[in-house]
Amino acid sequence: MLHKLLIILIKFIPVIQMAGMLFNNILYYFDIYKFSYFLDYILGNSIINTFILIVCSYIFKFCIWHRLIIIANIINITIAYIDENYKLPINDLELLLLYHFISAIFILISTYIHIKK
Repeated sequence: MLHKLLIILIKFIPVIQMAGMLFNNILYYFDIYKFSYFLDYILGNSIINTFILIVCSYIFKFCIWHRLIIIANIINITIAYIDENYKLPINDLELLLLYHFISAIFILISTYIHIKK
């Protein structure tokens, strides 16, 4: 029972994290911090958790589309870290569009690979 629950969680957490990050970034853009802090607490994403998901994805032999979603999360986390510490020379809207563009590219690639198989 717990084994099945673990597999279900590992399978769907990357998608939930991506959706949560994108929604949270929209809230930040519109200066809605109270709810976005709550989402950070619930759906917070860290690089170590993301690497654990990649390892589990290989251990349980999930499809490549699963790892692509995780990689998109890693890229978005890295961009957020760089922007927070080094201030990228783009405005908030461009940063928001960048997050969504990266996610969309990886979702399209993942969908194509998933349908092709």
